[in-house]
Amino acid sequence: MMRGAIVLATLLAVQVGPLAAQNPQVRRQVLQQQVVERFMANYRAQAGLTDEQYRRLEDITRQSFEARTTLALRERNLWFALEGQMRPGMAANADSVAKLIDDLLALETERVERARTEQREFASFLSPVQRAQLTLAWRRLQMQIERVRGGQGRGPGGPGM
Repeated sequence: MMRGAIVLATLLAVQVGPLAAQNPQVRRQVLQQQVVERFMANYRAQAGLTDEQYRRLEDITRQSFEARTTLALRERNLWFALEGQMRPGMAANADSVAKLIDDLLALETERVERARTEQREFASFLSPVQRAQLTLAWRRLQMQIERVRGGQGRGPGGPGM
């Protein structure tokens, strides 16, 4: 499983650049979908999921991926706006900065709530061991993607971000 995650992470990080030159949005989405599909197939085999468990896992994962993509886009926009407010030599608008920071913290809360909701949904059809396998496998994949990308993270965040 770990070797598969490394291959998938490398594929995602290395091939997004050349593929993006052709049609950035479409190519990236296709590649992400391929990585997720391979990850899911590997996890299904590791956890020994039934067809019904796998169907439910696919549904939740698809919804979760869409929600996380939306959160990531919002987060990127918030960080961009905060960077814009904090340009050297420019006076930042204190009210705008305060709102942006509050919005970033609210987004973190949404991310945590999303994770709680997913775990409740997974608990309805996966055993605790299967949930732990899924959580660890997903974390390993994310960490490998970050390593291959060169440590690019979710944003400049400081403590708690």
